[in-house]
Amino acid sequence: MKKITTIALKEYRGYFQGFTAYAIMALFMGLMSFMFMMIVEAYRRASFTGQKFDLAQTVFGSHFGNTNVVLLILIPALTMRLFSEEYKGRTMDLLLTAPITATEIVLGKFFAGLLIVWTMIALVALHPLALRAVGSFDAGPVLTSLIGLMLLSGVYVAIGLFASALTESIIVAFFTGLALSLFMWVVGWAGMGSESQVTQTVFNHLSISNHFSNFARGTIDTSAVVYYVSLIFLFCFLTHRVVESARWR
Repeated sequence: MKKITTIALKEYRGYFQGFTAYAIMALFMGLMSFMFMMIVEAYRRASFTGQKFDLAQTVFGSHFGNTNVVLLILIPALTMRLFSEEYKGRTMDLLLTAPITATEIVLGKFFAGLLIVWTMIALVALHPLALRAVGSFDAGPVLTSLIGLMLLSGVYVAIGLFASALTESIIVAFFTGLALSLFMWVVGWAGMGSESQVTQTVFNHLSISNHFSNFARGTIDTSAVVYYVSLIFLFCFLTHRVVESARWR
């Protein structure tokens, strides 16, 4: 565990030694703050018409849904360098011959990517705190949505880590991670045109976005938690196999 922590902290600090992480985090917060203000303004205008809305569901349901989409795009940009730069800089051989296992390498890099993303999610959590200062709302859906985002971002990080392990090109790693994440996000749409209820159920279950909607409604679905954790394990396992195969090349 100590070696995993060492690798994770080294990689996490490495994000802030360059310009990329700062640019991505600034872009993320700029986009999320702008969209949050637009949602709040739309809610304010609608409230003047006499319509009744659930603030937590209307504002934060939309806000965290937008956050999910933005993370889908930005996380591959954060994970694309984790292994690709090791290959490109020829430091992967040194890493593989060090007294650490492939499992420790994979988990260390995974937790580094997860930590930087969770830092971004923590910044997004400031939005409901700011609104809490001027109004009251049910905090339950907000907390469950944040938990859902933390789990869902773990899936995106695991997918991006796997994509990065496949190539030394950070551009290829980015688009591969984005394509895989997007596929897992929209796979539920494939069942819409099917007349078979079983087929629709299967594709809906495979869609990571459908599982997130349960968290946004204020519930923690055990099956969704198991599904996200299973995907994280799957892609970390696949990454482990890629790294382990590189040891014997």
